[in-house]
Amino acid sequence: MGEADLQVHASYVGPDVLAGFMNSVRDLLLGCSATFVTFLGEPSGTRVFFNQTEGKVFVQVVRFADLHEPSSWWSDAKLVWAGRLPTEAFAGTFMIMVDELLSQHGTDGYRKRWGYEFPVPEWASLQAVHNA
Repeated sequence: MGEADLQVHASYVGPDVLAGFMNSVRDLLLGCSATFVTFLGEPSGTRVFFNQTEGKVFVQVVRFADLHEPSSWWSDAKLVWAGRLPTEAFAGTFMIMVDELLSQHGTDGYRKRWGYEFPVPEWASLQAVHNA
């Protein structure tokens, strides 16, 4: 993101994580003002919050000690990174990342490595919106 290199670690990357991220990026391109993606670390986790206005998205990456207990979410939350980026640039960078993932692993390799099907419908939907 910008000049920053940020990695989010998760112990569980279920079938909906990448699809959810794709849907969030698609929704931002469609004008959605706020969305988020969750990476579970059992019980910890990281949420990436997106707030958009005037063609820019404010991204906040927040690490939570325990996402299973809503009453304590914010008491131990730590901001990992925050910044404002042009929405189109952010979406383009995300799409490059997914293209690289597919180039390296393909859909069959994705299934073998992560145990779930690559989210083809969500990817197609994001591509359609991005190319419109």
